[in-house]
Amino acid sequence: MIKAVIISDTHGNLGAIEKLLPIMKESDAVFHLGDFSSDIKPFSGEIKKLYSVNGNCDGGGEDLIAEIGGLKILLTHGDRYGVKTSMLKLLLRAKEAKVQAVFYGHTHIPREETVEGIKFINPGSMTRYGEKTYCYAVIDKGKIISKIVPLYDL
Repeated sequence: MIKAVIISDTHGNLGAIEKLLPIMKESDAVFHLGDFSSDIKPFSGEIKKLYSVNGNCDGGGEDLIAEIGGLKILLTHGDRYGVKTSMLKLLLRAKEAKVQAVFYGHTHIPREETVEGIKFINPGSMTRYGEKTYCYAVIDKGKIISKIVPLYDL
């Protein structure tokens, strides 16, 4: 069983990351989905396993495919797929990559859904503006159970 924290769109809010650090330290993996992916680097020595991709505010970047807990997961910021207007391009990319899950950001809107058997998770944003959210997930035997959590619940 793998415990994971999924965050995105931190936009320089190191205070939010510090607040979440005790949970990240306990977790087996942390995923940062871009827009100031460098924000997590000062804490990387305290995290067991870090997966990170760049977002549009980081200068863009490539997707990453991670295999963890029996799942093949596509990690992307999401801007390249136009996720603010449609999920179709991201769904097609996920099917092409033959993944069971997709972790993405960019919209600042937390979202969990399963489409055509693929689990999509957007943890929302940890930006200074609006509600700060992250996702806590348990990955086990090819399945993922996830929950979007407001940061103030810590």
